[in-house]
Amino acid sequence: MKTGVPPNNRMLAFNPMSKVDIKTRFKLGSEVLQSLFENGKSPLSDQFIRWKIWARWEEIVGPTIGKHSEPVGYYRGTLYLWVPHSTWMQQLVFMRAQIKTTVNRKLGKEYLKDVRLTLDRNAVPSTPREQQEFKKIVQTLAPDGYDRE
Repeated sequence: MKTGVPPNNRMLAFNPMSKVDIKTRFKLGSEVLQSLFENGKSPLSDQFIRWKIWARWEEIVGPTIGKHSEPVGYYRGTLYLWVPHSTWMQQLVFMRAQIKTTVNRKLGKEYLKDVRLTLDRNAVPSTPREQQEFKKIVQTLAPDGYDRE
């Protein structure tokens, strides 16, 4: 079979993607995967957004609020924050709109529609087992000292 390509270059003729094209394709693949998680249509979207918020919580809201609150749930645009004491709950009630705006701004998209506060970690729409599994996954993906973007 004559192709007009020397025999040692035939593989290149049949493989139109160069190494640069392959790297671009992988980059685009990761972007597609991330956009799939972020668009809200994937069953994993809520957990991905929750992970992004949880992994960067102190960076997003600052060290003081970050040490006295913890995102324990995210469901359909509502972020559930656990606070350790009623005093902090009272303080954060007045800061809910600011927290929502800050989180949305830092993440670059309007993910949060509402912020709810709780003194009970179990008063969120998930099971304790899901919460423990989630924390374990986050700690393996973003251990302490991990340089977050």
